[in-house]
Amino acid sequence: MDVQIKPGIQALVLPDRRFKTVRIDLHFLKHAAIKDLAARSLVANILETSTQKYNNQVKFTHALSEMFGASFGVGAGKKGNTHDVGFSIIVANDKYVQGQSLIRTAIDFLNEVIMHPLRGNNGFDDETFMRQKQNMINYVKSSIEDKQYWSAQQLRSLTFGTKVIQGVPGYGLIEDLEGLQNEDVYRAYLDMIENDLIHISVSGDVDSDAVLQDLSRFEFTKRNINLGTLITNFAVLDHELKRVEHQDVKQARLNLSYNIPAFITSDDSFTAIVFNSLFGGSPQSKLFVNVREKASLAYYASSSLDLYDGILNVQTGINGMNHDQTVEIINRQLEDIQNGDFAELELNNIKKGLRSDYLAGMDQQRTAHRRGLNDYLLHRHVGAEQWLEKLEEVTKQNIEEMARRVKVRAEFFLNGD
Repeated sequence: MDVQIKPGIQALVLPDRRFKTVRIDLHFLKHAAIKDLAARSLVANILETSTQKYNNQVKFTHALSEMFGASFGVGAGKKGNTHDVGFSIIVANDKYVQGQSLIRTAIDFLNEVIMHPLRGNNGFDDETFMRQKQNMINYVKSSIEDKQYWSAQQLRSLTFGTKVIQGVPGYGLIEDLEGLQNEDVYRAYLDMIENDLIHISVSGDVDSDAVLQDLSRFEFTKRNINLGTLITNFAVLDHELKRVEHQDVKQARLNLSYNIPAFITSDDSFTAIVFNSLFGGSPQSKLFVNVREKASLAYYASSSLDLYDGILNVQTGINGMNHDQTVEIINRQLEDIQNGDFAELELNNIKKGLRSDYLAGMDQQRTAHRRGLNDYLLHRHVGAEQWLEKLEEVTKQNIEEMARRVKVRAEFFLNGD
């Protein structure tokens, strides 16, 4: 259960004796616009490198090694309409060290990283700012070399357009990044620590009351924040959007998106999860078996589900000459599901795979934290027993009915021919 430490600051403690480590995840969450993404992502990169106390990489690394080799990281990304700057640290349980509270030390380290960055005249330390900005620009520009990732981004912009955050990468737009000044990014940092919703998760063999007491060491102030809804309903289009690009590539990429009538909070979200796994989201799926294995039309073929925006994506790597044939056989897999051309045994095997994946996730601290955060943001709680029951309730007829309501939205084709 989430506990409010202060207004706008939530804590979730998950005591579990199975875990030998203690994991602390801390998220700064904001209902974001496109203009926010580049600055907030650069803030994450800057805060990961130095602080006033640990003002160089040697001191920073030494602080982690003093916590018996703690694992630490910072990242930024999107969840529906929300941008998330996340901090994570993993330390050994206090039971395995003598005379030291690693949990308290880890919290103090996170507080130092977040609240006391290395500063300069314009906000952040100028050298750190310039280095991290250039590193991020280099990363963004190099992403075009990963054709699978780049093609997925092109499909995203085609699917959603470029006026909402769903249509742009999590790091924002390259032109926004290149134009950022130190004071712009520092202003975004101050807005983040003063106004974002903060969610903290702690798991391990811990005492909940003691952890909640230790979390008061963070120097966060109360805030009044309304994230709004995470979910957006993108209406079905009158016609399919298509874009073709030609580059010197040996392997063409054919990516498609579909509207799927389900969202993460809707009753039929479990039907969508099973449908996706049957269609292309597992090694037992129709895309994998029939497009990749039997027809040998694709180097890879899979689907993924976005239940925050009601979108299903298909990714394939193919020979460019096989474009039309690949589209035809992908459409055939969807039609087969619409017509009920799959056996109950096939459906049961798909459910077994999903059940196994879910249960395996319960043994991972990261997954437990992610599920807890989602439950808080979505104002609901789905326990393991309920989740598995909902999965079992999905019928063959449910799958057929949903498949008939899946509508193609966009196609991006990167061709080397």
